[in-house]
Amino acid sequence: MSSMNLAKQLRLSSALWASPVALGITLFYFHVTFTNDYPHTKGEIDYAPEVVSFALSPASALAYAAASALAAWESGRLKESGVWAIAPSRSPYRVAGQVLLPVLLLAWLMLLIPVVGGLVREGIAPTLSSLPLLTMSMLVAAAHCVIGFTVGRVLPKLIAAPALAMAVFYTVAASASSGETFWPRHLLGEYHGVLAFGATLPFKALAPHVLFAGGIAAGAAILWVTPRTYRLRLVIPAALAVALAGPATAYAQVDSWGPAAPLSVGHADLTCAGTEPKVCVPKAGGADPTRARADVSAVVGKLEKAGVAVDRPRSVQDDIVNGNRSRASTDSTWWLPLTTSQRNDTTRYQALRQAVRFPCRQPKGELTSRSAMLWAAQVAGVSENYLKRQRSEMDQFTNGDELLQAVQERVSKIRAEPSGRQAAWYRQELRRACSSPDAGGA
Repeated sequence: MSSMNLAKQLRLSSALWASPVALGITLFYFHVTFTNDYPHTKGEIDYAPEVVSFALSPASALAYAAASALAAWESGRLKESGVWAIAPSRSPYRVAGQVLLPVLLLAWLMLLIPVVGGLVREGIAPTLSSLPLLTMSMLVAAAHCVIGFTVGRVLPKLIAAPALAMAVFYTVAASASSGETFWPRHLLGEYHGVLAFGATLPFKALAPHVLFAGGIAAGAAILWVTPRTYRLRLVIPAALAVALAGPATAYAQVDSWGPAAPLSVGHADLTCAGTEPKVCVPKAGGADPTRARADVSAVVGKLEKAGVAVDRPRSVQDDIVNGNRSRASTDSTWWLPLTTSQRNDTTRYQALRQAVRFPCRQPKGELTSRSAMLWAAQVAGVSENYLKRQRSEMDQFTNGDELLQAVQERVSKIRAEPSGRQAAWYRQELRRACSSPDAGGA
């Protein structure tokens, strides 16, 4: 299509007169969400995929609804003007492509404006890892253009356009609140979540969206062929087969996923320091791995000096690279919130929580477990951090103040004993905390 024909097509398209409303609503949603919600969602480290995923969440349903409705309107306009009868020799796909291009450009603009606006507002440059989700949304928008155009050839435009606008917007926007039925959120073109630092959506999480809408669109496009009797015998079954195959295949892929789509984590450039342990933090976060290593080593050293056996890790990693999917630490690898804790000056406290190991997964004795932790916190020199956290947790107990006071009294008493006896008491507290809920009276 030449530039002159494109300009003429833009002037004639319903996308032109609909653009002030469509773009105005898009800008309104962008302003509201980024002003009110994004500051509460934003992570510790600037991350382009996080901004893109947040910006596309409200924009996707709007863009798909506009694409479907305006495509149906353009199709109905062609039908009313008798284009198909006037030029039966022209390829219906070429005709559709010409009238759908302005609609598609508007839908893409509705997706790009919040993405670009969010990146500019946060001062973040786009990265390759921020493109897959946007590309998926643009492909689904194209599929909605095809679907809407097909509906517009069957139904009057005054019915098809508003019906598609409402149906598509509601279906996509409500796909996250589908109760115990999770598959709609993985298929309808909107990622209901925010990609935290280090996380990306793998191909298998994006493909079902495209396969679902694209399969329906491909089946619908087959129906555009010139309606001759001998072709209809093949066209309709082929269209139905394609339109069902795509969604069915996509559904089979996501049926077992549950509420969350698969994520790929750990995508961050790291800077490391030392060995045994080797401490690594993201370059983008501004954390100092040497300082973090010194804090971890200081805690471990003080506990060992007090007679506590600590399994020294070979590496300490910043768990911020795992996004919202936490990874459990092992004896050889500790996952700590190093970027966050270094900003809050709590790295030693976080290292202490990892260094204290109970012989069970979940201690039962509140008094004994908290007494052991407070003793270790005092030894490591982070008792203020521990008590601050304890005071915030005491609200869950009816006798929280009494419990905390009893813990402090027990620890004060044992701290007056020789160091060897203190270490033996600590080891005993760890065991007793796992024995029964009633273990360790005051």
